[in-house]
Amino acid sequence: MVKDIVSKLTFGQKARLLTYYELLDTVEDKEAGIPKIVMADGPHGVRPLRGTPKHIKGGSTAFPTASALSATWNLDMAYKTGAGIARDCLAQGVDVILGPGTNIKRSPLCGRNFEYFSEDPVLSGEISAAYIRGVEDQGVGTSLKHFALNNQETARTLINVEVDERTLREIYLKPFEIAVKKGKPATVMAAYNKALGTYCSQNKKLFDILRNEWNYEGAIISDWTAVRDVPAAFAAGLNLQMPTNKKIEEDLKRGIEEGVITQEQIDKDVEKFLEFVFALHHAPKCEEEFSREGQHEDAYEVACEAITLLKNENNILPVTKEKYRKIYVLGGWAEKPQIMGGGSSIVFTKDEMIDSPLCEIRKAAGDDMEVIYDKCYSEPDYANLGATTITARAAVKDCTDDDLVVCFVSSVCAETEGLDRYHIHFENYIDEIIRVISIKCKNVVVVMQTGTCYVPYRWDKKAGAIVQMWLSGEAGGKAIADVLFGKVNPSGKLAETFPTRLRDDMEHIGLGDSITYKEKLEVGYRYYDRHTDQIWYPFGHGLSYTSFAYTGLEAKTTGDHVSLRFDITNTGDVAGKEVAQIYIGKKESAFDRPVKELKAFTKVEIAPGETKAVSVEIPLSDLACYDVAGSEWTVEKGEYQVFVGASAQDIRLSDNLYVK
Repeated sequence: MVKDIVSKLTFGQKARLLTYYELLDTVEDKEAGIPKIVMADGPHGVRPLRGTPKHIKGGSTAFPTASALSATWNLDMAYKTGAGIARDCLAQGVDVILGPGTNIKRSPLCGRNFEYFSEDPVLSGEISAAYIRGVEDQGVGTSLKHFALNNQETARTLINVEVDERTLREIYLKPFEIAVKKGKPATVMAAYNKALGTYCSQNKKLFDILRNEWNYEGAIISDWTAVRDVPAAFAAGLNLQMPTNKKIEEDLKRGIEEGVITQEQIDKDVEKFLEFVFALHHAPKCEEEFSREGQHEDAYEVACEAITLLKNENNILPVTKEKYRKIYVLGGWAEKPQIMGGGSSIVFTKDEMIDSPLCEIRKAAGDDMEVIYDKCYSEPDYANLGATTITARAAVKDCTDDDLVVCFVSSVCAETEGLDRYHIHFENYIDEIIRVISIKCKNVVVVMQTGTCYVPYRWDKKAGAIVQMWLSGEAGGKAIADVLFGKVNPSGKLAETFPTRLRDDMEHIGLGDSITYKEKLEVGYRYYDRHTDQIWYPFGHGLSYTSFAYTGLEAKTTGDHVSLRFDITNTGDVAGKEVAQIYIGKKESAFDRPVKELKAFTKVEIAPGETKAVSVEIPLSDLACYDVAGSEWTVEKGEYQVFVGASAQDIRLSDNLYVK
């Protein structure tokens, strides 16, 4: 069918199909029987360029950002998020959501880290694949982005990234490989930057890996204005140039004349684009009745599982009327929360759909506890810091050790597309306010509304509890209140290391024409495993209101898999969910390996006193290193170490495994 249509098209018709028509619509050719496809920004909710959807009460659903979603370590939550966004797409006439973002968090300074999942390729790839399945199962397409090596926003349209082949394959391409093979996204979006000297939108090496090694069958599209050389891009395998290129026919004719591209290649690109259009157009659509309230409830459920309890000294949480007579809530973000990052992922939701943490805390406290609110601070006032500090004293002047102070903090440091962060610290006034508050009251909780890691200065020693709320979407206010009051037992775990300071052994952000990833494989916890003194909170860390014991690890090879079995017992008094993380290392190796690498994970819900048996199977191929000399993946024989932990630094069980 597609070949027949292409054979009847004029050169001009073919050329116009390979670029956008207007806004986010592809070209519609009624005469040729070609429908249009409507795309919208994501990946945390639908953002049509036409503005707020006026026909949907409450606007688009603002789901937790990717960094929060990955903190759930729960593939069901990733699927639920994707399915919810797809329902919003269908309600608004959108065929493709431009997400998920699956780039590795190489440096904490990347301004778009809130849009990405993790510093680890396995966690990133698995969460991404589940999100994609959630969207595509409803009949809506996805766009896996930004392929590849887009790990900074500064000079993103110019920077050339140099990285050795093994690191490229094992760290930066691996999450895309998992997402492509397990998620099967309708499109893959090429990044702005250069990879190994060639712009990603015309990078035949990357496209060949995608097509020939991973057997990807969808369409390859460009990021906006990312195409620098139109004939070279389509010759390399691009299928759609974004946005509208009114000169595309002229550009392609020039490419043919100069021998850069052939008519046959153009036909193949058009065929691949049309396969994508018709597959999506004829895909069965979700027929479930749209419920804006139901969407909000799904966003709430995801936010609950994302919230991560980092510290809880003397069990000052959860809040109960037996513990506290008053709750002091401080900070403007308690009233008007920061629910998302900036840039193209902004979701146009309505104010009435955004849960205020303050309002939800008041509801949870009811008549049992008095809630006292003081905005106190909401953004830094360096010129008038003294006044801010005095305001803090006034806010808690009557506070005693029988009371609780909950400080909501965020940062004005950029978490947005187009800009990188210039530091990873909270502002100085936060440190001063918490210091003053802790003099008046020993029970201080700090709630961090951030999309990625920050370092604490001194206030972490003053706070009895620290809760990472993330940028948790429109329902995060109710979710944080329910976690604070124990209605929800926190089960989030960090998908990135929270360090004590920036690493000084790497160039975090390239400021010139090129950057070389000299740290190679030592990204995230792979580095901190050898530098534990630089960890504030480790990869995979997250506390609960209960406790878990791990016992009885058995590890063996079975056919082409590694089979693991162990038990987890809830040794506390309340039901909870635990994320068991499986890492594998190899001391004796022909390859330079990290201490250990995440290979699998599972989230288990366990009742008080209950023991659950956990079984995990890992393909032997997942133990492979990329052998550059042989241009192939190699599974070494010999002894491996298996580690099962509650975090990368909290290993509960270990065993040896022999691969023949």
